[in-house]
Amino acid sequence: MKQSSSDLIQEIEVNDKQADFIESVFYELSAEGTKTAAMIGGIGSGKSFAMALLMLVSKEELPKAKGQFCCLTVTQFQRSIFPGVKSVWREHFDLKEYNFKTQQGDYVLWRKPPADWERPWQEPDNWDNCISFPNGWVIEVCGYKMNADIHRGRNDDFAFMDEALLFKRDWLKILEGRIRANKGKYDSAMHWLISIFSSPPYGSGGEWMFDIDDLMKEEPTRYLFTQVTTRDNLVFLPGNYVDNLKKKLTKIEFDVEVMGKRLTKIPNGFYAALSDRHEDIDFENFYSSYQEVVAVVDFNAYFTSCTLWQDRGKPQHCVMNCFVKEPEPDMSMSQTLATELLAQLAEHQKQVIYITGDRNGLNASAQSKKKADGTWITLFDEFSDVFIRAGWDVVLCPLTYNPLKDEIHTLMQGILSESRQDGLHMRFHPVHAKSTLVSMQRAPLTADYKKDKSSEKKDADQERATHLSDTVDYYAAWRCLGGIRPVDAGFDLSFM
Repeated sequence: MKQSSSDLIQEIEVNDKQADFIESVFYELSAEGTKTAAMIGGIGSGKSFAMALLMLVSKEELPKAKGQFCCLTVTQFQRSIFPGVKSVWREHFDLKEYNFKTQQGDYVLWRKPPADWERPWQEPDNWDNCISFPNGWVIEVCGYKMNADIHRGRNDDFAFMDEALLFKRDWLKILEGRIRANKGKYDSAMHWLISIFSSPPYGSGGEWMFDIDDLMKEEPTRYLFTQVTTRDNLVFLPGNYVDNLKKKLTKIEFDVEVMGKRLTKIPNGFYAALSDRHEDIDFENFYSSYQEVVAVVDFNAYFTSCTLWQDRGKPQHCVMNCFVKEPEPDMSMSQTLATELLAQLAEHQKQVIYITGDRNGLNASAQSKKKADGTWITLFDEFSDVFIRAGWDVVLCPLTYNPLKDEIHTLMQGILSESRQDGLHMRFHPVHAKSTLVSMQRAPLTADYKKDKSSEKKDADQERATHLSDTVDYYAAWRCLGGIRPVDAGFDLSFM
């Protein structure tokens, strides 16, 4: 017997924001033509659960409908997005993937469904990227990154999107024109609905989602915007969940992800040339476990941090960042940071690391002891020893002078604007190097073209400070020197 959408929703508990969102889709989005519903939420807010549920609601409301799931690449969907959807379907609705040998199961992945299942009104030419259900509801995964224009000829009944902050505004124009199939065949708010789910954006990338909030005020029957926070979902989370996040996230990340604050790039900042293209990456090939890495460290008593890089010739990939706010027992801050970074690199195959960065790392820490030759163990020594003990090959090559900020501004302007004759440029992972991007977006510029470092005062929130952006400066200077040599004469920048 066919299950109604209301029965489906009644089967499980949802938080108030999820319930309001789904109810609003049905009772408020009554406009003719395409409609858009967006849910933006931080860590643990329940947005992914709401998406998985709404996909099943769409399936019940629109038998024999065909739509698309929009994402960067099909591989991204299969590896990063669908496992969470599949988990919700299994754990809360007891839905299982169809087994062609036993002929048991509820949906088919990545192949043509059984002959006795219904087919959509417009059957796909190729089932390789499709998820199908017995009533003919089919969703096809569509990757936009490689060639968004190939989707211009589609006719779809609906669309879903996750991690929309990575989806470009220009792609949205292509998508909206495709939601037009089977006029008059359905009497449901789910028909011709674009359902958008995402983590909150930190800079200019993905800010188009907030346009939906403004459009809702003008056309409330066509647009729906809901922002959920971690606190909205506390009834389904461990009691110490928020407290743990506060320890692990930067202050800005906590404000955005947990508290729901909106953050934008400051105007006329030190890194004015930083733009969306620096997050436009090939997720599958951005990081290689089989290539050596470069750790660039900024030492600070209250917030010790580093970025991790891989040199791809002209492109320089910032693959992740790492930071600590307080030392572990019996460790210094530098040792704590190195231990945390080592854990993040647990699966890295080529265990070769170059360690560079802040010249202040050549100083001794408060816990330092003397070496056999009478010299003190430096912060860099403490950091590198953690990797040496773990069996890594370590090349310690710190800067011996920190570059002047006005000269670094010129260097970074050339790299970020991609106007250098040598073609050197940077790309940042929008998830694993997110804190670095935020640090750069929020770095002010002084009147004499220097970076405003006032955020690094002891009484300020160090998580909001420019420390991680400094590691980008250090890497740029280090790389332009050839990579391994310490700072010396003969470089086209002058130093302190």
